[in-house]
Amino acid sequence: MLAGSWLPFLPISQAHASDLPPYRFGVLPLQSPNKLASMFLPLTKVLEDRLHRPVQFVTAPSFSIFMQRVAQREYDIVYLNPLLCAEAQKSGYHVIAKIAGEPFTGILVVRRDSNITKLATPLRPGLRLGFPDPGAFAATVMTRRYLESLGIPVDRDFEVKYFGSQDSVLMALYSGLVDVAGTWKPSLRSMPKHIQQALRIIAETPPEPQMPIAVRDDMPAADMKTVAKVLVDMGSTSTGRQILNGMELPQGFVLTDDSEYVKVGK
Repeated sequence: MLAGSWLPFLPISQAHASDLPPYRFGVLPLQSPNKLASMFLPLTKVLEDRLHRPVQFVTAPSFSIFMQRVAQREYDIVYLNPLLCAEAQKSGYHVIAKIAGEPFTGILVVRRDSNITKLATPLRPGLRLGFPDPGAFAATVMTRRYLESLGIPVDRDFEVKYFGSQDSVLMALYSGLVDVAGTWKPSLRSMPKHIQQALRIIAETPPEPQMPIAVRDDMPAADMKTVAKVLVDMGSTSTGRQILNGMELPQGFVLTDDSEYVKVGK
C-alpha cells in the first residue's frame, strides 16, 4: 500500500502551506517503503524548509512502475541508479548531484557459514542466486556482467530468483532461500547488525558512476540550485550529518551533471 501511495508520509506544516503544488521526490524502490520513508523523510523536510514549498516522499511498487512514472514525468526530483538515470534523461530529467566518496559497485554476498569462498568455474550444481530486481543496476546488472566476465553464464549455472528489493534478497539469503545474493554496500549496511554479521562479501564488481539525484527540466532554476545546495551542504552541519547517517550515506553528496551518466551501461 505505502509503495504505490501518492500521499505524504508526514503532514506538511502550516508554516509551509502554499498554493503551490508539492514537489514529488521519487525514490527508486531499492528497499521496503517503510525503510525508504524513514531514510528520506528527514531530507524532504529540510528541502521543504529551504524551498518554502511542500515536498512529498514517494516511491513505487517496482522498478518498472517507478520508471513508467519517470517516463510520464510524475516526479519532480528523483533518486535512482546510474543505468536508469540514462533513461530518465530521455524524459527530461537533469542530474544535479550524486553520492560522494564510496565507489558505486555491486557485491555478491553469502552466509558467513557458507563453504563458498569465491565464484569460479566449475560451480557446484544447483546453486541459487538471488537478485532484488532485473533493473537493479549494481545488484543485478553489474554483478551479472561480473560473473559473465569470469566465464560463468548466470542463467545456465545458477537457479536465479528475484525478490523485489534489496532488503528482501538479503533476508532471503539470511533465511537460506538462496546461496548467493547480489546487492550493494549501502543496503547491506542498512540491515540489522545480527544479519550483517551473519553474511560476508565474496566478490565486488568494477565501479560505475555513483547514484544520482536528478530534477525535472521544468523546475525553476532557483529551486534547482536550492535542491543542489541542500544536498551538498548536508555534511557541514550536525543535523545534516545525522540525516545522512540515517540514509546510510555518511559520505554525503557532491555536485555533478548529465555528462557523467550519458554512457552508463553502453
